[in-house]
Amino acid sequence: MPPSYPKFYLLPSSREYKCDDRFSLHPTGGQVEDENGQVPFWPVLRQVLSQPVNSTAGLIDILDTISVTLRGTSKPAGDYELLLEEITSLSCNIFFEKIWPRLVTVALEMPVLFPDDQLPVLGQNRASNHLRFSRRQVACLAVHQFLRTLSVPSWRDDDGTHDFGIWYSSQQRQPSAVRAYLRALMLYFSEVVCEDEQIDIGVEDWAVDYTLHFLPERYDEIIAEDRPLAELKVVVVEKYDTSPASLGVDTNRQAVVLSSNKIVGFGQSATQEEVHVGISPEACPIVLVTPPLGKEQILKVRGAQAMVNIIGKGRDITVETGMPFREGSQTAWKQRTMLFMDALELDLVDGGGLTDLGTENMARETAKAYTAFSSSLDGSMSEIRTGLWGCGAFGGDPEVKMLLLWLAASTAGVKLMVVCEDELQTFAQRLQDVVHMMQQTVCGTVFLRNLLQEIPKGLSRGETLEWLKKGAQRASQTSEAQGGAA
Repeated sequence: MPPSYPKFYLLPSSREYKCDDRFSLHPTGGQVEDENGQVPFWPVLRQVLSQPVNSTAGLIDILDTISVTLRGTSKPAGDYELLLEEITSLSCNIFFEKIWPRLVTVALEMPVLFPDDQLPVLGQNRASNHLRFSRRQVACLAVHQFLRTLSVPSWRDDDGTHDFGIWYSSQQRQPSAVRAYLRALMLYFSEVVCEDEQIDIGVEDWAVDYTLHFLPERYDEIIAEDRPLAELKVVVVEKYDTSPASLGVDTNRQAVVLSSNKIVGFGQSATQEEVHVGISPEACPIVLVTPPLGKEQILKVRGAQAMVNIIGKGRDITVETGMPFREGSQTAWKQRTMLFMDALELDLVDGGGLTDLGTENMARETAKAYTAFSSSLDGSMSEIRTGLWGCGAFGGDPEVKMLLLWLAASTAGVKLMVVCEDELQTFAQRLQDVVHMMQQTVCGTVFLRNLLQEIPKGLSRGETLEWLKKGAQRASQTSEAQGGAA
C-alpha cells in the first residue's frame, strides 16, 4: 500500500490554523482561546503586519515575531545576515518604500485568493493530479514563504525547507548559492509582485501549473509496440547555465529535465534541482502540495519565471543578475516547462558490476522517464532537454542513463537533447556516434530495449556504449545475412 497523506494543506488564513498568542497580539485575547490555550493565527498576523516597517531592524522584529509566535523559535533564520545583505544591496529605500508595502498587501489577500483556506494536495489519486494558480495566487504563497507563516507539510522533515528562512542566516554550506536565491527572490518581488501588469495577468493568459503525472495504465502495451528511434542531439557547452535558452524558454515547446529528489523542492546548495527551483520563486510552493514522488510519478511545473542566470555547477557557480532576453520575449516564460524526475540513488546500492544495468533498475528508470516524456502528448512540448540525469550525486552511469532516456523519448515520440559540459566532449562524441549508427539501421524501440537487456551485467562504468555499438553491428549483420539468404 502506498503511504497516505492529507488531502489538503491548511493555510494560515484558516480559523483552524492556531498559535500560542505569546505576545498578546490577538485583538480579542483570551476570549477565543481553545482548550489548548491557542488562538486563530490570522488575526495575530494582521496585527503584526499593521505595524510600520521602515528599517532592517523593524523587518527582523516582524519576522521574529511571526516565527516565535508559530514555533517558539526563529531558527533556522538565525542572524538574518544574508537576507539583510541582499536587501541592502538592492537598496533599503526600494525595499521599504516599494516592496514591503506590496508584500503586506498580497499576503493579506490570502482569504480572497484562497477562499477555502486550504490547498489540495497532489496525488491522492489519478484524478487529483493538477493545480492551476494565477500569478497573484502563487505570489501570495511565495510571500508567505518569505514571511515564514506556513506550517511544515506532514511528509517533510522539520528542517525549514518548506519556506525561505533557510536562506536568511550567515551560516550556510554554500553562501554563493543562497545569495543567488535571495537575489532571485528580491528581483521577483520587485519586478513581478510589485508590477500590476505582471501580477494581475489573468489565469487564462498566464497560469502557473503544478501537475503530477502517473505512469499510464497501458504502459506494458505501449512498450510492446515497436516505434522508430527518436532524434537525439548532443550539445556541448562551456558551462551549464540557467539562461532562457537553457531553460527551454527561447525555443519552441522545449521541456527541461531536473534530477530531483523524491521530496521535491529547494535547498541551501547548488544541485540542479535546488538551482532551478531556487531561482524561480513561482516554483517554490511545490513543497507545500507535492508529497514524495512515487516510483511511477513525476511532477511537471509550467509557467514559473526564473529571475537570475546561474553559470556553472556545484561550488563553482557565478550569478548573472537578471535574464538576457530578446525584445518582446518576456511572456515566453509562461511556456517554460520543468520535469521533476527522481532517479535511483545508486551510490547507496551495494553489489558487483554496474548497478545501472540491473533489470529492475533499468525498467524503473525507463518508466520514470516515459512518464515525464509522455506528458508531451498534450501538445505542450516537442523536445526534451536534459543534462546527465541521475548521475553525479545519484551515482548513475551517464552512458546507461542517456540510453534509457533515449528509449523513453522514442517510446513517447519526442525529440531528446542531451547537454554536456566541454569536459565531457569524448563522452558526447561517443554517444552521438552510437546514436547515429543505430539510427541508420532499421531498428526501433523493441530492438533497443532488447539490446539493453542483453548488456552483460558485469560491465564497468564507461563500457556500455562500446558494447552496444558492437551488439547493434552484430544484429545488423545477422539481419542482412538472413535477408540475403531469403
